[in-house]
Formats: sequence, structure tokens, C-alpha cells
Amino acid sequence: MNKIVTLVVGLIALWALFQFGARNKAPVIQDDIQARTEMAIIAADLTEVQVSVDGRDVVLSGSVATDEQSAQAMETASNVHGVRVVNADLAVVPDQPYFTRFCKEESRIVLTGSVPDEAARSEFPDRARDLFRRRAIEEDLVIRDGAPEGYRRFMDQTLTELGQLDEGCGTLSGTDVVIGGTVRSAAAEERIRYRIELVSDLGFNVSFDLQLPTLSEQAAACQEAYNNLLEPGEAVLFDFDSATIHTAGRQLLDEILKIATLCPDVGAVVAGHADAIGDKEYNIDLSERRAKAVVAYAVSKGIDPERLTPVGFGFSQPVADNSTDEGRAKNRRIEFRVQEK
Repeated sequence: MNKIVTLVVGLIALWALFQFGARNKAPVIQDDIQARTEMAIIAADLTEVQVSVDGRDVVLSGSVATDEQSAQAMETASNVHGVRVVNADLAVVPDQPYFTRFCKEESRIVLTGSVPDEAARSEFPDRARDLFRRRAIEEDLVIRDGAPEGYRRFMDQTLTELGQLDEGCGTLSGTDVVIGGTVRSAAAEERIRYRIELVSDLGFNVSFDLQLPTLSEQAAACQEAYNNLLEPGEAVLFDFDSATIHTAGRQLLDEILKIATLCPDVGAVVAGHADAIGDKEYNIDLSERRAKAVVAYAVSKGIDPERLTPVGFGFSQPVADNSTDEGRAKNRRIEFRVQEK
């Protein structure tokens, strides 16, 4: 009898020892399967897939770009030694092309979409503030890998070209770019196309959707007349670093004011521009003083001051190369941009 009791007690002790070992070994096995499955998923470049393990059963969650990647994730986990069952709760979310949009609106610049790094996320808004000092800058930029080659140089040029638009956007989707909006003149449209073509070697597919402002027949005729007189190279009204209209400039303005007299129902923004030599703030102030000098001269000749609005743009809207004397002279200019009353 004692032998039987001893045997039963021994079997119970052995069972308890086995259970204790099994309970302590199970978490070790589970953690090992978790680690090895995660490593296999990462090695398969399925970076949006998460792994959870219950005993030897694996659950995959998260997202993949295609059904093929979903099947790949299942197969990868199943091939991990020790895995018994694989269950998947994977959402198929197709990869979206790299997307960035820069827009110029009536009173603000809006920057949205993706940028490749933190430097770009701060540099683009800073660049916009330099270019568009009179507009609010709003940005919702997120960092995302996968920007196409040449992205930063091309998008910087796109942001610059917004200066030639009254309103509009430059939109990048993958390597396709659309530049669209209202452009102030046919000459400005030509400048946009020309300068974008200068960076076309970067491999982007560019299309344009540009429209001239919708003007009445009289206003359109006045704008064309202004443009013909104020073509770059013929509109140098000021000497370097000066807001005083020189003699030849006054003669040119007299011709311009004849147009204003013939267009009594049409107003205009008198836009002053400077070359790129000197401090940004100083050049904005200089270009505004030039615009005001033109308006003051027009008023002295009998033009209603309510018809003319002076605005200084500094060197944010160049029409020529600022690295040459000839180009800088063209950039020191005045534009009349017609506005319907």
C-alpha cells in the first residue's frame, strides 16, 4: 500500500514539474517566434505589416500595396520555423505617387503634400516668405521617402514660377507636373515655359494649363498696349539703386499715360521690381518706392490716383538673368497690370 501511495505522489510531483516547465517555456517560444517572424517580414520589405503571436499562432495586421504582397506576407510568416497557424488582417492600400502642390491664391501661398526631409519642410516655406512677402504662407507638408530624382531643384523652380501667376498651382504627382492658373500676360507665360524647360533635363513630364485674365475688350486692349510699351529692355525707368525717374523714363511714362487717358474705365496695379543685388528687405522697399514714384508722376499729369495701386515686389519676379548687367537692367522695371473697375 505504501508503495502505491509513494508511486502516486511521485507521479503527481512529476506532472506538476512538467506543467511548471511548460508554463515557463511557452513565453520563451512565443517571444522567439515573434522575433524571428518580425525579422522575416522586415527582410521581405513589408514595412507596414505588424506581427503579433499567441503561442505559436501568428496574426499579421497593417497594410500592403497589392494582393501579391498580402500573399507574400502570409507565405513569409508560414515559413518561419515553429509557426503553426498564420492569420492575416491586412488592408490593401495601393502606393500613391509622390505628391506635392504649391499654390498661389489671392492673399496666401499654400504648400501641401510630401517633402523628402526636414530640411525641405522648412526651406520651402522660408523660400515662399522671401518670394511672396505680402501673402500669408500656409503649409501642411509631411516627410515621406521616395521623392523623384531632382525633386528639390525642380520644385524650387516651380515655387519661383508662381510669381508669374496671378493665381494658380504647380502640382507634382510622381514625375508628372502640371503648372496651371491665370498668367498676367502672354510674355509672362512664355517666361514660365522657358524657365521650366531649363530644368527639363531632370526627367519630369510637364504640362501647362495657363490662361490669360478674363478682361473686357477695352481692358484687354489697354493691357496689350501697356505690355508693348513696357517690354523688358525698353522699360528701364530708373538708374541702379534709385527711385528717381530719369529723363528717358519720364518720356516713356508720358507715352504710357496716353494709354491710361484712353482707358478711363480701367485701373491698374503699378508693379515695381528690382534686380537681385542687395538685401531682400531693401529691394522690396526700393521697388515699392519706384512704384509710388510712377503713380505720383501719373497723378501730376492728371490721372486719378484711385485708378493706380503701387506695389513693390523686390526681386521676386525676375524676367531676365540677374548675373549680367543687361539682365539686371531688365529686372529694374515697372509693370502696369490692368484691373477692371
